[in-house]
Amino acid sequence: EKDSEKACKKYGVAMTVGENEISETEFAMTYFDVFIYLHNGEIQDTEGVYPEITAAPSEQPYGNSGLTWADRVKEETEKTLKKRYIFFFEALENGFLPSDSFVEEITDFYKRVITKAEQKGISTDKEIASSYSDGATLGLCTRNLILRGYISEYEAAARTAMYQSHSDSEVKGIYEKNPTEYNVVDVRVFEFPADDSEGAKRAKRDVKDLDSFYKFGRDYYSGKISGYEKIQEKDTRKHFKKYEDLTKTYDGKVAGWCFADGRKEGDVEVIKGATFNRLILVEKPQYTPESVNFHECLKLFNYDMEPPQSDEQEQAAKNDAESFLEWVQQDGGTVQAMENVAGIYNESYESYDTNGKRENVHASSLESDIAEWLYSPERKKGDYAVIKSSYGYGLYIFDGMNQGDPDAYEQIRSELVIEEYNGYQESILNYNGYKTVRYSAVTAKAAIKGEKACAKHAQKMAEQNNSS
Repeated sequence: EKDSEKACKKYGVAMTVGENEISETEFAMTYFDVFIYLHNGEIQDTEGVYPEITAAPSEQPYGNSGLTWADRVKEETEKTLKKRYIFFFEALENGFLPSDSFVEEITDFYKRVITKAEQKGISTDKEIASSYSDGATLGLCTRNLILRGYISEYEAAARTAMYQSHSDSEVKGIYEKNPTEYNVVDVRVFEFPADDSEGAKRAKRDVKDLDSFYKFGRDYYSGKISGYEKIQEKDTRKHFKKYEDLTKTYDGKVAGWCFADGRKEGDVEVIKGATFNRLILVEKPQYTPESVNFHECLKLFNYDMEPPQSDEQEQAAKNDAESFLEWVQQDGGTVQAMENVAGIYNESYESYDTNGKRENVHASSLESDIAEWLYSPERKKGDYAVIKSSYGYGLYIFDGMNQGDPDAYEQIRSELVIEEYNGYQESILNYNGYKTVRYSAVTAKAAIKGEKACAKHAQKMAEQNNSS
């Protein structure tokens, strides 16, 4: 509080939120942080884009808007500060207390800065200012971390309370009103020209199961597409598809037929479209997947998980994952052997702290190839495989399905929480007791100060990249 008051007097007030004054310095520090958060995806951009870390915000155009990322970062900084202060005091009024681990995290940060400053023979404030800008202090930096972390835990607790407030019977009732909205189907789809009426007749006559479906495709295209046999499995597989998925990919006729009442395994149909005939084989009529338990040991292509990765990075990740498999096999192929390896090498953000263990995971939150393998009807407890995803190669061990825990219920609960929390957040942010005033002249100076800190960091990152 003292550092904040001093900064407001010395550098000026950039914003007020309710009765709280926010200094130019705090605005500039938050500007820098927001730039990093936007780059890392911790703040989701409305346009679905993110800035590069190797250039200052003002040097990067913001899409086709005619603005730069500096405009976007400034706007997001104002929103972030407003929300931080409003929700911090909202949490206090509701008697919310932070976790012990959060308190330890703040304490550890404080001690690290002191140690680092002592090693350099400088003050803690100079150490902080070296990362931000003049006027930045350890007190202000700690203040920002407390505000950010405190409301993050508060929001998580609020969402959890909302999630738990919806009973199983309520969720089940929503599902039963329109199961098609939440269910999925597993089908195979093979396309061929719409004007080939003979091909359509042959498909209806000859295709009875998956083997004959593949045979039809091979007979039809083996002479036209080199190596068709190698792509037929993945190209025709349409699993975990909702009604809307099939409508977007094909059209309403395909979706309507696949989700029709009474549809059963092995049903075959040829549906004519404007350009293509679609030969459809039902592998599994509409259902809602239950959750799955498994262990993973993931090797990322690159640490920031941002494509594209090089061929060398991809091959290195694959080699590492295959090494994980060898080590687990050599240790008996058990779950314990997997935990031993994952405890050292696993890079998955979801299971980094659990030795690779993941429980109650739904198909909707998994990449298709991983879900395909885990949800295969042939899967047995203890099965393992190396699987490629968009972000790396992983070793996976199947640990069983959770009966009575359908994906649809999870989706419904999540939708209810999103709607409820958005309404709660909007009511708090628009409450007139938290009136927000922006002092444009000071915020402009603060943004320039934050921009300089971003530029310094961007130059450092560019030099590191060039060195690498």
